[in-house]
Amino acid sequence: MTGVVDEVADLITPGAFAHTLATRPVKTVWHHSWTDPIGVVLEISEWRPGDARFATIPNWPAEAGALVATVQFNLRTQRGRDVYEQVRQWHEHGEAAFSIGYRVPPSGATKRSDGVRLIHKLDLYEVSPVLHGAHPMTRSLEVKAGADASELERKTTTGGHLELKTAEPQVGRGAMVALYVPGEIADRIAHREGTSARDLHVTLADLGDADRLPGHPDDLTDLVATVLESASPLTGRIGGIGRFPDMGAGEPVFVPVDVPGLASLRQRIVERIESSPFASSLSADHDFTPHITLGYGLPLDTAPAPPIPITFDTVHVVRGRDSTPVRLRGPLAPAQDTSPVEMSPSSLAPAPAEEKSARRAVRRALAASRQASRSARATVLEAKSRIPTGDTVSPVQPLPASYEDIRERVGSAVRGLLAPEDGTWCCVEATYPDRAIVSVHQGDAGARTYAVPYDVTGTEVSLGTPEPVELATVVIPEHGSARPADSAETADNLVVRPAVRALSEATVRVQAADSAERLEPIRASVSDLLDALSAKGLDIGPEGDEDEDEAAEPAGAPAAVAGNGIDLWDDPYDEPHDDGDGDEPDDVDEDPEDDEARDGDGVQGESGDDGTVRLDATEVKARLAAIQL
Repeated sequence: MTGVVDEVADLITPGAFAHTLATRPVKTVWHHSWTDPIGVVLEISEWRPGDARFATIPNWPAEAGALVATVQFNLRTQRGRDVYEQVRQWHEHGEAAFSIGYRVPPSGATKRSDGVRLIHKLDLYEVSPVLHGAHPMTRSLEVKAGADASELERKTTTGGHLELKTAEPQVGRGAMVALYVPGEIADRIAHREGTSARDLHVTLADLGDADRLPGHPDDLTDLVATVLESASPLTGRIGGIGRFPDMGAGEPVFVPVDVPGLASLRQRIVERIESSPFASSLSADHDFTPHITLGYGLPLDTAPAPPIPITFDTVHVVRGRDSTPVRLRGPLAPAQDTSPVEMSPSSLAPAPAEEKSARRAVRRALAASRQASRSARATVLEAKSRIPTGDTVSPVQPLPASYEDIRERVGSAVRGLLAPEDGTWCCVEATYPDRAIVSVHQGDAGARTYAVPYDVTGTEVSLGTPEPVELATVVIPEHGSARPADSAETADNLVVRPAVRALSEATVRVQAADSAERLEPIRASVSDLLDALSAKGLDIGPEGDEDEDEAAEPAGAPAAVAGNGIDLWDDPYDEPHDDGDGDEPDDVDEDPEDDEARDGDGVQGESGDDGTVRLDATEVKARLAAIQL
């Protein structure tokens, strides 16, 4: 279920399944056991809250959506028949329950103040019949019988061994530095029962589970980028077939890689990681044999890959499902090591892990000992000796593109693709590591929304094919269940708040400008904004224009006391201090005894016969200024 909190304090937001359903096939197993497949998923989709099909389900919450799958159990196997019969019995008694097997990427969830985890994006792998689901309302909608069981051909195997053919176990959840195989080459060598073509790669550094990697997600990318500043693209060839010993996950089947310079590039990356906080995560289980893993436990008759020329011009820093490219921008030239890949069994078999780990530990200990014994002066002299004479070393290190830069570049490219004509507007609603959600508006027609895949390489943005999607706004309160937003809430979320954020940021930047001349280029954009507001019937002028005549200062009025923030006039009343008959002289005879009269606050004034006390304006202002301070 989506849109409601389950019994493990998770709330999967409606739409969280959209990306994973478009990119990965979903399997079905028994009770989340990947060694116990029970059939195939024929169809799977996400029903959003308010879908008319929920009307047939009793007591379905209005704010809830659901993941709905059609599963066909494999009745040609005893296990498939047993599971089918068990699910059917549960269904007949209203006890059928299901669960999903998934992973949440690093940026796929947030947590509310009440502890509920909001899952915005997830990677779905399988659906399972279970005794109890995480939400009590998971259920079977219908159970149908397929062909009559007596008509099915039944075959039994002599042994109970189940041969599993799987992709690399770390795909989608590991952290690594890798070279991905170009698309056309990957399609040629990928095995249908192994790793998908888009995930084929050469691992340069394996850092284990992405969820356990220390530091900020950008730290590893920044570290690798500094190593590759002057690195050049690598050219070589791949071809053949090989197998590593089975270490428990199945026998790895791979295509050898013969690319001059690859080993030295990899060594530079590893050495830099070993001197960083990521050193403890770096895998040192085996030496480096350049290869592309096709899968595990593939058939023995898997055909060798033909010799194929290949060029790698990008290193990818991978953390779970997120991959950040780092371009190799140096001149294209092969490096010095040109030894071919040896395919003899003795060369492919890795040395014992214990021996290599001990040897590596000894090397590190010796290096640390030598480093500790050197003086600081010797270290500085060694560093200086590495700088060629006459070269200028810049103290400024270039940073990788920021999230703001990427959003701006992606937005510009998307607008050029989807809104090239006048009268068409394109709004970037959200930017994710692999796609942008955009809405396109034209005249009075309704907005069209697309998910646009993209890839950023340096300053270049490559866009994939836009896919129409539905954009829905959901209100997720701190307490209670999610619900669809009304029109006012949708407008506030999609128009008002993004506009206020952008204008607030622009205001701060304008205030920070050191001169008006610097701001001249923004005049046209501000004029466009005012025209757009006016076209919507919202005329914006200088504050207080409507009451300009009423608020104007009287002629001859003195200025406010400097620095006190109070505007005071000589005459603080709205009308003259006379009795209105026009015959009273300006000067009033004064009682000599009252010449030194003072008001209750000690302000000196003059008292007339009519009891009016005239205060000294300058002294009043000074007193009020003192109070203000």
